[in-house]
Amino acid sequence: MSRKLKLLCVFLLSLFVAGLMIGDSSVEAAESVVKIGFLGPITGSDAAEGAAARNAFMLAISEANKSGEFPFKIEVIEVDDQSTENVAVAGAQEIVSESGVVAASGFWNSGPAAASIPVFKEAEIPLLIWGAIRESLTNEENVPYITRSAPTDKQENIPLAIKVLDEMAYKDWFIVSDVSSYGSGNFNAFKAELSARKITPLGEEQVPEDTTDLNAVVQKIKASGAKAVYCGSTVAIGSQLKRQLFEGGVKDILFCGISGMKTEDFLKIGAESAEGTLVVSPGVILEDTPEGSNFIKLYNSQGYSEPIGAFTPYAYEAALIIINALRACGEKPTAEAMVKAILDSKTTGIMGTTTFNKIGQTENVAAYLNVVQDGKWVPLEKSEYRQGGKLTFGGR
Repeated sequence: MSRKLKLLCVFLLSLFVAGLMIGDSSVEAAESVVKIGFLGPITGSDAAEGAAARNAFMLAISEANKSGEFPFKIEVIEVDDQSTENVAVAGAQEIVSESGVVAASGFWNSGPAAASIPVFKEAEIPLLIWGAIRESLTNEENVPYITRSAPTDKQENIPLAIKVLDEMAYKDWFIVSDVSSYGSGNFNAFKAELSARKITPLGEEQVPEDTTDLNAVVQKIKASGAKAVYCGSTVAIGSQLKRQLFEGGVKDILFCGISGMKTEDFLKIGAESAEGTLVVSPGVILEDTPEGSNFIKLYNSQGYSEPIGAFTPYAYEAALIIINALRACGEKPTAEAMVKAILDSKTTGIMGTTTFNKIGQTENVAAYLNVVQDGKWVPLEKSEYRQGGKLTFGGR
C-alpha cells in the first residue's frame, strides 16, 4: 500500500472515530438525568404502608418517563427509612449528596421526617412530605423548602371527633396511643377535641412503640367503665389492642382511631376481633371518582403484592406534584427552581386540586370514615352500620 493511501485511510478512520464520539455525546445529551429522592418504610412494622406508597410514587414517575414529554429521564433514589430516625437521616444525607438531585418526597412517620428536615433545608433541596402528619412539620421556619400534600394530625382527628363525639354522642372515653411523635400528636389532638366539648377521659395510657402485651391496658379500660376507646397509634399497637380487648371479653364497646390503623395488616387479627373498628382516612373514596377509579385500575394492573393503603394515593399525588413542578422548570430543572415551583404549584390529581398555603401545608383537605365489616375495610357511608342493617356500634 502506498504512503498516500495509508495516510488517506488514517484520515478516514479518524473521521469515523470522531463521528462516533459526536454520536456518543449526542446520546449522552439525550439521556440526561434528573434525580428525585423517595423515603419511606419499605421494611419493618410499617412496610405495608411504606411499600405501597413507594409503588405508587414509582408508578407515577414511570408514567412520566414513558410519556416522552421530558428531555431527560427522571431517576428515583429510593431510601428505606425503616421508620427509624437515624436511618432516615442517613438516607436523607445520601440523597442530597447525589449530583443532579432536584427534589425529594417522604415520609410516613413524623419522627424520621422531623429528624431529616434539617438535612434538606441545609442542602436547599425541596422536600414534599407525602404521609407524616405531625402538625408542626410545616411551619414558617421550614417553608419554602418543606411542603406537605397530606393532612395534619389535627386535620385528621377533626372529622373523626365530629362523628363519634357530636353525631354518635359518646361521652365515656379511654384514650390510648404509643409514645412516638405520631402517637403523641394524635393523642393530644383527640384529647383537645374532647376538651373542647368539656369531656374528661375516664382513663388514658401511652405505651412504648414496641409493646406487644397490652393486657394491663385492657384491664384498665375494663375497670374504667369506658364505652369507647380511641387509639392514636399505627397498626402495630392498634391491632394488638383491639385483638386483646376482644380476647379479654371487651366486645360491647366502640373502638376507633386514626388512619395509621387502616391497613390490611390490621385485618390479620381476624374478622371477629376486628369487626366494628372505626377509623378516619385522609383523602376521598377513590372508587367514587373517575380519577380515583383509574388509579385503582392502574395500580392493580402492576401486580404489586402490597394493596393500596390509606396514604398510597398521597404518595402518587406527591409524585404528580413534583412532575408538575419539573414541567414548570423547563429543560434544565434545578433544586433552586424546584423550591418555588413546588410551593407555587397547582396540581389536579386523583384527590382533587392541591395547592399550598403560606407555610407549605396543603389546602386540599378531605377525609372519610371506614369501618371493618365482615373482615374488610368498608367506607362507613356504604356499610351496614351506616345503612341500618346492623343496630349500632358497641357501648353507649
